[in-house]
Amino acid sequence: MHAITNSFSREITQHFDAYFKEYNLATSYVELMLLVQKHDDITQKQLSGMMNLAPSTITRFIQKLKKSGLVEKSKSGRIATIRLTKKADAVVGDMQKSYNKAVQDLEEKLGKKFVHTTEQLLQHGTSVLTQQ
Repeated sequence: MHAITNSFSREITQHFDAYFKEYNLATSYVELMLLVQKHDDITQKQLSGMMNLAPSTITRFIQKLKKSGLVEKSKSGRIATIRLTKKADAVVGDMQKSYNKAVQDLEEKLGKKFVHTTEQLLQHGTSVLTQQ
């Protein structure tokens, strides 16, 4: 089970990453930027929860995106909020189109019902396993 799940995950990652080569960003970075666009001044903790990633991973992603001039970080006490820069505003719409195209192409390859059902099963499994 573990080996086939890893193999499927790698194939999905490669599929999505191919759509973001021009930005020199992996899909997870693009997904983070899309969440920041959707939720103005989102906190690192919120991003961590929404992406189901460790806070240290989110910190690493944000550091890379800051270095690239794509996000800004503001602190108020212990709360750090993230927002897109003007540079990111110029490309995030195209990133969303690329993301949508990646989903559409995946649905054409695997079937829309398969993609939807697999997504639901993975969400359910993740939810059950994280409650333990």
